Amino acid sequence: MRVSHEVEVSQVRELGRRRAARDAAAADAAMAALISAARSSENMIPPMIAAASAEVTLGEICGALRAEWGGYAEAPAF
Repeated sequence: MRVSHEVEVSQVRELGRRRAARDAAAADAAMAALISAARSSENMIPPMIAAASAEVTLGEICGALRAEWGGYAEAPAF
């Protein structure tokens, strides 16, 4: 599947518009709660839902968790 450059530009523009329109304080608080849950044994689902409800993007959520826990790459086995 190929996505045209125009679609990419449109999606980036829409993402920027949504980030600018969201409540930055609510998004920051939701991300802080998510990171706090990631550092504990707390259930991660409620903070993830709260972050999504605060217009935090999936990329931002994944980036925060990757920064906290690191990335995973399966070792090749032959």
